Amino acid sequence: MSIEGSPSPWGGPGEDYRLSRINGPVATGDASGKNTGLPAVGEPGPGGAAPVWQVPRRRRSLPWFEILFIGLGVVGVAVTVASYALTGGIASTAAMAALALVPLLFVLALVSYIDRWEPEPLWPRLVSLVWGAGVAALAASIVNTAMLMNVAQVTGDYEGSLAVIAVTVAPMVEEFLKGLGVVIIILWRRTNINSLLDGVVYAGYTGAGFAFVENIQYFLDAQGTGQAALGVTVFLRGVLSPFVHPMATSFTGLALAYAVVGTKSRWSWLWLGPIGWVAAVFVHGLWNYLSTAGALSWFTFYLVVEVPLFCCWVGGLLVGSAHEARRIAHGLVPYVRTGWLLPAESMMVTTRAGRKSSRKWAASGGKESARAMRTFQTTAASLGLDQLIMTRIGPQTDRIANDHDLLRALGESRRVFLDATRRASAQTGLF
Repeated sequence: MSIEGSPSPWGGPGEDYRLSRINGPVATGDASGKNTGLPAVGEPGPGGAAPVWQVPRRRRSLPWFEILFIGLGVVGVAVTVASYALTGGIASTAAMAALALVPLLFVLALVSYIDRWEPEPLWPRLVSLVWGAGVAALAASIVNTAMLMNVAQVTGDYEGSLAVIAVTVAPMVEEFLKGLGVVIIILWRRTNINSLLDGVVYAGYTGAGFAFVENIQYFLDAQGTGQAALGVTVFLRGVLSPFVHPMATSFTGLALAYAVVGTKSRWSWLWLGPIGWVAAVFVHGLWNYLSTAGALSWFTFYLVVEVPLFCCWVGGLLVGSAHEARRIAHGLVPYVRTGWLLPAESMMVTTRAGRKSSRKWAASGGKESARAMRTFQTTAASLGLDQLIMTRIGPQTDRIANDHDLLRALGESRRVFLDATRRASAQTGLF
């Protein structure tokens, strides 16, 4: 099958079908008959809810939001680590940072796995990471230290004041500062949030960054006591509790994400965010309470309370991540009905086997082709989730404008990997 006057495009009959759906009689005009030169689609099939739009071109600009907040975060990390180096030495600080890097990578690996179906953009994730490691960690250190000194001066009991601050003040301060990073993402990059798991991802990156810098300090303090104390501290914080900060802050992230994808009001984060913050403070304070218990009580409390809590948290996220693929597939149905996607392309996005085989096929066309396939899958997943959001709570101007860009990226990515694999196939046929 071919289009009259031209050879059949790479992709065979399936690609011909998709192009015939898009390049129909109204493909070069709008409703008034004016020639726009832009693709258009027909009305969706029965039960379809996909928006029918012309895809405008939007002006690209520098990501000033990411540049500004990553810069602030890097400065915060530099100041904090420099203060550690002044007291603990440069070599020791570097060694403890290397130790703290292990649990950080472990946490980020789990968060990335949960986010595998519709990965969040790299730069907003970096904003979250350095916000937690730089701004939140530095500000929390200053506030907690000031509060500890004030309470100790009033009570005359430093150890007792330390316990009070750890259980009550520190969780409130730290969860507020970490949660503020997720709020910033929502205010400036609201369209990045298209599922509840996205709130967990940004909160997880923020908490992981915070824990990384905090672990450097704890490891340095323990090293000053002796190698045995350092080993115990690394085991407690790096093995038994690397997810405390991400888990606690995830409740704030969940509440804020629900405000975006589950409610019609653009201001619902103002009252839903504090609800998530209260849950985060409770979970955080519960863990800090362990520091006031004896060894036997600590171990019992850890096994009876913390382990089941962590297992429920991880289990819930894994189940939610598995369900996300089905939600994306459901959201892409209108795009398949209207010809923006082929049924096989939807399978390439929403099934494990389809993703694996399509990436292997695209890789035959080179690195650029493989990168285009990953972009295609992520973009289609975002469109599917956005479709569900707007079907449930109604159209959103900023999300529709963002989806215009996503549709253009979808077509461009498809063109890249189809051209690259066609060339690779032709070259292979020569030998």
